[in-house]
Amino acid sequence: MLNNKKHLKMPDTIEIKNRTNWLMTLITSLALVILLFIILVIIPLTSAEKTYLLSALSYIFTVAPFVAFFILFLYLWLWNTFGKTILKIETDSITVIHKNKLFKAPNTFLKQEIKDIQTIDQRIEKYKFGVRYHFSWTGATYSVVLADRNGEKRIVDWITKEKADEIADKIKKEWCWN
Repeated sequence: MLNNKKHLKMPDTIEIKNRTNWLMTLITSLALVILLFIILVIIPLTSAEKTYLLSALSYIFTVAPFVAFFILFLYLWLWNTFGKTILKIETDSITVIHKNKLFKAPNTFLKQEIKDIQTIDQRIEKYKFGVRYHFSWTGATYSVVLADRNGEKRIVDWITKEKADEIADKIKKEWCWN
């Protein structure tokens, strides 16, 4: 009996760790602690004076904006501190997974739909409402872009030119593109 597993090619994986902005991590950590204190201590103490039903409704309506801000700061804190982009390169597709990013599903791009793989400098980013300028001390303003018939889709953002070229070359080599 033949072992078919050795004939199957395992997907190649590239992991790109986000550059951690420690100032943002500190500020969002403090915001999370303060919001948690407000949600769990201050609001229950202030809403406990009323009757039980009104107290519960008052608590729910009062705490809702704080919970929304808590989720927003948690989203920013998780991605900034622990986020990484994982590219799974298979023979006919590439899957982009954003690990530790809330509310972000993996994206899969088929090889047959991709026309080109490029690295683009995003220092000056043009979009439909104007121009946006980005500045980085480290030169991490490059993106790896998949070009298809619908336009460009950035799969990895805010990395250095060397890292972007390395990722694009690895994808091209894996897919046997020139």
